[in-house]
Amino acid sequence: MSKCKKAWKAWEAGYEKKEGGKEEAAREKREFYCDNGKITLRPSDDADVPFTDSQIKEMKKKEKKNKK
Repeated sequence: MSKCKKAWKAWEAGYEKKEGGKEEAAREKREFYCDNGKITLRPSDDADVPFTDSQIKEMKKKEKKNKK
C-alpha cells in the first residue's frame, strides 16, 4: 500500500467516528492533497479557490529552482 493511500485511510478514519462523517470527508477531501504520505491543506489563490495538483507541482518546481 502506498504512503498516500495509508495517509488517506487514516485521515478518513477520523471523520468516520462522527455521525455524517463519511459524507463530510467526501466534501472536504478536495481541499486537501497528499504529499509523500502527508495529508496537507491545499494552498489557494486570493479568491480562496484551492490549487489543482498540477498547479501545486509547478509551484514546488519554481521554489526548488529559486533556491538554487
